[in-house]
Amino acid sequence: MTVELSDRALIDRYAHGDGPAFSELVRRHQRLVYNICFRVAGPGDAEDLTQEVFMRLLDKVTQWRGDSKFTTWLYRLTLNHCRDALRRRRPDAVEVDERLIDPGPRPERTAESHEIADTVTAALMELPLDYRAVVFLRDIEGFAYGEIADILEIELGTVKSRLARARSRLCKMLEPIGPASHQRV
Repeated sequence: MTVELSDRALIDRYAHGDGPAFSELVRRHQRLVYNICFRVAGPGDAEDLTQEVFMRLLDKVTQWRGDSKFTTWLYRLTLNHCRDALRRRRPDAVEVDERLIDPGPRPERTAESHEIADTVTAALMELPLDYRAVVFLRDIEGFAYGEIADILEIELGTVKSRLARARSRLCKMLEPIGPASHQRV
């Protein structure tokens, strides 16, 4: 029976020269980092940004103090890196909505659910980045309100108000396609 080490244990091992410990951290969190990069920067930049985040993490991982969950800290690092990269690469891209597109059709989707997903994705893309971020963190990634506040470095009340406003806007945008499309929103 293999015991899975905690993120803290892997970081401590890496700090003491155990390179494979860092590889395990990458394996464990690469999907989360890629998804964040994809949602913030789009499919064209997601892979490169994911690699860049892990390159930065090589130097910064030992700076994690443990005040919050490692995933919260990593999310913040990733989000900041993506925003900085977008500002450098495309100064106007931070507010461009076309970056958050559906990765493509999945075979198990029906034509109707594919159309609804595309419509919901388009509606999400119309939200300001601050609203998209809270919806993504809460409704897609499942983070708690307090974790979202930590990740985005905003007050808990701001998280709740942005989420309420974002959901309200989404409901209004999705009204034309019927209530089934925004029951979870």
